[in-house]
Amino acid sequence: MKTLFTHLLAAVAGVVAWNQLGPGTDEKRGMGHGVVTAHRAAGANVPGGKVRPTSGMEGRGALDSLSVEKRREAWLASFDDAGGWELRADMMVGWEEAQELLGSVRPEQRGLAAMELAMGLFHESPETAMAMADLAGDEEAVGDARRAVSVAWAQLDPRAAAEWVVSGNVGSGCLAAVVGTWAGSDLESASAWMAGHGAAIPDEARLALIEPLIEVEPDSARGWAESLADAEIRRLTIGRIDAGN
Repeated sequence: MKTLFTHLLAAVAGVVAWNQLGPGTDEKRGMGHGVVTAHRAAGANVPGGKVRPTSGMEGRGALDSLSVEKRREAWLASFDDAGGWELRADMMVGWEEAQELLGSVRPEQRGLAAMELAMGLFHESPETAMAMADLAGDEEAVGDARRAVSVAWAQLDPRAAAEWVVSGNVGSGCLAAVVGTWAGSDLESASAWMAGHGAAIPDEARLALIEPLIEVEPDSARGWAESLADAEIRRLTIGRIDAGN
């Protein structure tokens, strides 16, 4: 059974890999037509066919042997356990196709589908990916999809992601996701950016920065902890930091 966390990790990994490697000639020809990078692909080109693990070029080739329409069918079937497919695909799509595909999945599948399709829209812009996340369904599903997009964006350009998120009404969880991702790769830059935005930073994002600071810069972590707006969370966080010194 697919989990939201599994999809988030796989989707982010796919976006980062795509942007690091760049599209080749074949991929460019397939833009907007459901280009996929397979982690698992169909073992038999028949409805309900069994699957087998594939990776790298083998997985890519297995799906490239299918027509564009079959690839689309495979992606849609990947949300249906009864379909016999276990296809994890990062689909590079256009906005109109993404909307069409999202409209083809069942309501209970909409959140995960929107998250995957959002990753497939990064080649247009992160803002377009975020717009797809907003179509994920209920408030919880939209929040999950927005955070997935935020993490992927932060992997590519954390400063731009942070500026965009903090300037819009997308929820404190998104900024926390960006800050946590950024701090994991460049703690100094993340700290400097946070310091420059003062009151605009919600507690959730402050905590995302405090966590990695505790081990390497406990004094800085305590300073941030003292700025937490929630008195109880502030007390507990400071106590935890002081207990480690």
